[in-house]
Parts: sequence; C-alpha cells; structure tokens
Amino acid sequence: MTTIDRITSVKRYDTAHSARDNFAQMLTTAEEGNLAVVSRKGKDSALVLVGRLRSLLAQIIKPHEPQIVRENGNWVAYLPGLPLAVEEADFDRAVQALIEAMREYTADWQDHLHAAVNHRDNIDFVQFVELSTDEQLTEWLTAAEQ
Repeated sequence: MTTIDRITSVKRYDTAHSARDNFAQMLTTAEEGNLAVVSRKGKDSALVLVGRLRSLLAQIIKPHEPQIVRENGNWVAYLPGLPLAVEEADFDRAVQALIEAMREYTADWQDHLHAAVNHRDNIDFVQFVELSTDEQLTEWLTAAEQ
C-alpha cells in the first residue's frame, strides 16, 4: 500500500452496531488520516479528524473571508455575506470583537437562525467557528494582514 492509498482509504461500517463494536478502530482510522464511514438507515456519516475537517471548512467558507480595514481612524472588521461587522479604535480589539460576534452568531444560528432562509446555508461557517479556538480564529482573521 502506497502512502497515497493509505491517506485516501475509507473503512466502512455497514451498521451502527458494527460501528459500536469497532469504535476504537474507527478512531484509529481517523487518527491515521483516513475516513471511517458508518451507514445507518440509508445514510452515511464520516468520522474524520477535527483539524482536517476545519481545514476543509476554511476552504469552503472563502466567500466570507474576513476584511479588516482602517476607516475614519477606527478599525472595521467584517465578514462579507454575513451579518457580522464591528468597529473599534484598536486593531486587536476589533479582531476580538469580531470573534465575539462570530460566537454570538453561531449560538443564534443553533438556536433559531438555522431555520431562516437567508441563514440556513451558513452551516459550514457555523461548524468552522464551533471547531475553532479563539486563537485559531484570530489567526484566520488576521492572515491577510500578515
């Protein structure tokens, strides 16, 4: 087996019972960078490392890449296409305020926005935020500035 075969391999479990019986192996499969797929009631779900999923989600949410601009002596930080914008006198405070707004949006999305037509497609963004630490979000927000 070549490295590329190992990386792209998928271990399938045809029933939830089989997945339960092999849960440790499923975790090992994911930890090795592979996918463990469980079929249940005609639907497939995958177990994958959070870092890998987070990286893929970051690529998917590119239309919402952050913008941080200096305007009238303040820093304005926003995410195009999302109702998230803050204005602060200090750059670092603007970044932190936008992270707080992202966390609030995620909570609101989980609570009620997921059902709104103009918000329901933001699940990738919500999952990206939920899987990220504040430090990771800071890095993501400021990547264009560096």
